Amino acid sequence: MDTVAPARRTGRRPNFSLAFKRQVVEATLQPGASVSLIAREHDVNANLVFRWRHQYQEGVFGTVSQSATLLPVQVMEAPIDLPRVVQPQAECHSEIAVEVGKAKLRIMGAPDPQTLQFVLQQLLR
Repeated sequence: MDTVAPARRTGRRPNFSLAFKRQVVEATLQPGASVSLIAREHDVNANLVFRWRHQYQEGVFGTVSQSATLLPVQVMEAPIDLPRVVQPQAECHSEIAVEVGKAKLRIMGAPDPQTLQFVLQQLLR
């Protein structure tokens, strides 16, 4: 069903029907649809279409059609063997202190090696 937008009169805002707005909005809600392309096809501004989409969701154009796409599901029996529990490694409690001129840096714990390298490079410039 091709609904053509009403002809525009110069100097006045067009008055689009609810049916036309609903058709444009529903076209934009299709999978893979581009709002800007659909707006161009119907000779309306994309920002206006986005406003219509918001109004559509609020029910301004009538009842919103709620159609859900269901995906196929296959139920499989879960394995009985439970994964082995991994013991967390003991935390490393170390401390690094660096003094370069007036700059002092103290790092406690286990710092990320890349971050530590970057900080040291900046201090030693």
